[in-house]
Amino acid sequence: MPLTASKTCPCGSGKRPMDCCNPFILHGGNPQTAEQLMRSRYSAHVLLAVDYLWHTWSPSVRGHSSPEAIREWASSCEWLGLEILACERGGLGDDEGTVTFCAHYRLAGREQQHLEKSLFRREDGVWRYLDHAP
Repeated sequence: MPLTASKTCPCGSGKRPMDCCNPFILHGGNPQTAEQLMRSRYSAHVLLAVDYLWHTWSPSVRGHSSPEAIREWASSCEWLGLEILACERGGLGDDEGTVTFCAHYRLAGREQQHLEKSLFRREDGVWRYLDHAP
């Protein structure tokens, strides 16, 4: 379903897509916080917005994958929801932050969860996903 057609954003914010992830994924806006980037990356998985996922992943580490691999993974899942469990730093005045989240999905008919503490860094003024936080 297109992001503009849903009543609430897939990221679970409860906001309308145009007031949440839509400006980032569809219109090239830059998230202002690590949490906004995390939420928009989840929505991009739901929507198979592979270009957005690729470009919001830090170039210093994204060589571990490829756009094709991202598309294969994201399309293999039925995305069921996102829970933001904690945010440390990653705000307007920060250059680094972490977001702990749980993504719920169904893979091969089985419900699963992906629990991760992600590290985000502001690079050249733009928030990027770096990797799993230590």
